[in-house]
Amino acid sequence: MAATDLLDDAQLLFERAQAHNRELGRLFGAGAGLLWNIGRSTSPDGQHRAELRIDRDVQRRAKPILADVANNLVHALDHVTAAARKSAGLPNPRNLYFSIEQDDAAYAKAIGEKVAPHLEPAWIDIFAAAREAHRPYLLYLQLVRVLSREAKHWELATGTAGALAVQWFPPGSQQHKIVEMPADHFAANDSYPIWEAAEPFPNVGVQIVTSYRVAGQGIDNAALDSVLSTSFTFVAGVIAKSREHLATLHPSN
Repeated sequence: MAATDLLDDAQLLFERAQAHNRELGRLFGAGAGLLWNIGRSTSPDGQHRAELRIDRDVQRRAKPILADVANNLVHALDHVTAAARKSAGLPNPRNLYFSIEQDDAAYAKAIGEKVAPHLEPAWIDIFAAAREAHRPYLLYLQLVRVLSREAKHWELATGTAGALAVQWFPPGSQQHKIVEMPADHFAANDSYPIWEAAEPFPNVGVQIVTSYRVAGQGIDNAALDSVLSTSFTFVAGVIAKSREHLATLHPSN
């Protein structure tokens, strides 16, 4: 087996996380069978109404997909540590994992007790450099591990869906119409009125400005887009740097 092949499992898990993330993104869109949709109705007095609606069943079905994203990202990092161990021709000890603790003291303790005894110092330096480069975002990386752990042992994270505005261009107009709403409205409500008039809501495309926030044990709500984009960048970088290092260990490969 070529040295860089040691990272094949980590790469496959990373790609699987990407696939689940694309699935999650499609589910969070707008339209029939998706998280958001525009509902239309007519009152007894003939007034036409339209409202932005959230589908709670779709939100429920998104939970295991989000767990899959978090699990595969975390497992990809753990497989990097396994590759580092295998590169020296050594078996993996139990409970060897990639440390991404947010707190510096907790990180140093985890590295010193659970990682450093099993890996060459160069690997510890690679992991530490990646962590330091992402220092402003360590909360997001820690949250991904928390979401993964909670999904396996306690509960699937639901997250909090929100919408900030709906906008559209009325037929024949160059000026868009926009309806804003409180950011936390959908935390306790399933719809928000955006239209009431004698004529029906126009049959045009609408743009919905939405947000999705997640939280874990001891970590307050954070924007899911930011959490996942940071985590994907981090994992991709760790895999890439690990490949570079393996190539120096086995230049013939």
